[in-house]
Amino acid sequence: MVPSDSISSADKRVPSGKGFDAEAFYRALSRVVKARKVPWRQVARETGVTPSTLSRMAHGRRPDAASLAVLSAWAGINPADFVNKPTREQPRDPMAAISALLKSDPNLAAGEAQALELLIRLAYSRFTQRRQ
Repeated sequence: MVPSDSISSADKRVPSGKGFDAEAFYRALSRVVKARKVPWRQVARETGVTPSTLSRMAHGRRPDAASLAVLSAWAGINPADFVNKPTREQPRDPMAAISALLKSDPNLAAGEAQALELLIRLAYSRFTQRRQ
C-alpha cells in the first residue's frame, strides 16, 4: 500500500506513555491477517476500512474510532488491551480473557469459538459456584 500524502490531525502519532498504542494494535492485526493468509486489500474490502487508512496504520498512525471498531471486530481483537492502563489495574475477568483469545484465534470459525466459550463458561460457572 502506498502511504497517503494527506494525513489528518486525527491521525497524528500517539505520545508514548499514554493513550492508545496504535503500533501494538497494528502488529496484532497484522498477525491475524498473516495467520488468515489474506491480502490487505481483502481486509479493506471486508471491513470497509480504506487501504489508505491501513497504510497509515502501518506507519504508526492511529485509526479513527469507526475503523478501530470494525477492524477489532473483524480480527477478534479487544482494543482495550492496547490502552495504557493506570497504575492500579483491576484484575481482568478470566472469562473475558478466554473469550477474547478464542475469538482472536484464526484457526477457529466464529461459531466454533462461541461453542468453546459456552462449554468453558458452563464448566467455569460450575466449578466456581462450589467456592462461594
